Amino acid sequence: MTPIPKRLLLVTGLCVAMASHAAETVTIATVNNSDMIRMQRLSKVFEQQHPEVKLNWVVLEENVLRQRLTTDIATQGGQFDVLTIGTY
Repeated sequence: MTPIPKRLLLVTGLCVAMASHAAETVTIATVNNSDMIRMQRLSKVFEQQHPEVKLNWVVLEENVLRQRLTTDIATQGGQFDVLTIGTY
């Protein structure tokens, strides 16, 4: 994937999360790779354009993220609003 579709995907996910949860803080779980580091930097621009929304990034190793996601889904915890694991 190129960076532009990833940005579009993130913005779409954020809009869905905000609409469905009506939250002021959107929690994004992600892995620590160069694409997601770039997205974190871009989130500052998003927050400036939307001061009512704060983005909370949770950065984990992929295997830890998968374990936490599995537990969160099983317990219906709703810990994350947006989740990225891989490029597909």
